[in-house]
Amino acid sequence: MSSDVKTIPLIDKHSVDDSSCSTGCGNCSTTGCNGGHIIKAGSSNDVVYMNLLFFALFFIVMIVTSYFIMKILSTILQ
Repeated sequence: MSSDVKTIPLIDKHSVDDSSCSTGCGNCSTTGCNGGHIIKAGSSNDVVYMNLLFFALFFIVMIVTSYFIMKILSTILQ
């Protein structure tokens, strides 16, 4: 192999201009452009697993809630 290996940076904080970002809620100082999808590049395994567990639990709660709402509406409308 050659010794000319180039490294590709995952997050370049200097290349993002936060003043042009308008995706934030406006209530805090972060604008939402840096890392936009909760799991940022370079996060530790604990953070990634915690976020995936949160999304899985949220999905399960949404499915169970929609099932109960469907059952309640079907009993009321029959």
